Amino acid sequence: MKKKTILKKPAAKKKTKAKQPLVPVSRKPLLHVLAKDEPPTVRVENARGAGKCVIVCDHASNRIPKALGTLGLSAATLKKHIAWDPGTEEIGLHLSKALDAPAIISGYSRLVTDLNRGHDSDECMREVSDKVKIPGNVALTPTEKTQRLDEIFWPYHRQVDLTLRRYLERGIAPVLLSIHSFTPKMDGQRRPWQLGILWNKEEELALALISRLRRDNPGLKVGENEPYSLKSENFTKNTVSTHAESRGLPYVIVEFRQDLVNTPKKAKNWAGIFLRSLKPLLADPGLYKLRKTAKR
Repeated sequence: MKKKTILKKPAAKKKTKAKQPLVPVSRKPLLHVLAKDEPPTVRVENARGAGKCVIVCDHASNRIPKALGTLGLSAATLKKHIAWDPGTEEIGLHLSKALDAPAIISGYSRLVTDLNRGHDSDECMREVSDKVKIPGNVALTPTEKTQRLDEIFWPYHRQVDLTLRRYLERGIAPVLLSIHSFTPKMDGQRRPWQLGILWNKEEELALALISRLRRDNPGLKVGENEPYSLKSENFTKNTVSTHAESRGLPYVIVEFRQDLVNTPKKAKNWAGIFLRSLKPLLADPGLYKLRKTAKR
């Protein structure tokens, strides 16, 4: 007798589960991004300071509005450089007190809305930052983008504009000091600079400051348009270009390495190093005049 051939059923393919965000993301339509009991998108310290500088800290906070959850990210990820510039609020407040100058401090994470980009830039509400996917920013609708701009982006920039206009109405061209910090390692590359000075069209003050920093601190590694260059294409629209270069105001952008300023004590120390070289330059009355770089 012939043996019956038993046909085996093909093994069922294992179903692969789609990767879900680490933290669920709610995409229900929102009436508001910010609740009434949440901190404001911008605050001003020493608003009526007599110093001829205005300090801005675009990335001072990693706070996410409650309505947006955590944008699908873990608490550990929100502590990383993609969410904010650690140390910059402490530095900004120290400079504000020492220079008797207004300090404009951002209230929410750059992942919600990057205040240091153009409102229509792809980097204003990034879907990916330093190879990390931001689930809560994927496929935002025009309405969702407009809400974030209306409640977070524009109020911040209106405050910067208002503060600068108060100086200009008194015949003073103030120096805009933009405070940032950078991660010690990016794309597998270590960044050796301890701080960097950035500029685009207006280089006089930046170059003078670099020279003073090196003279006052032998061995200090100062980046010249490092770790970022303000002349690169993706920086053509930012806080400084919007509020300083468009008017022809003097300005400085400083980047501190984050491992050097990640505690209040360290931040204050590096603010002091920066300030000691900056102060003699601020004493020059010829500094406070409009440049020829203003857009016509």
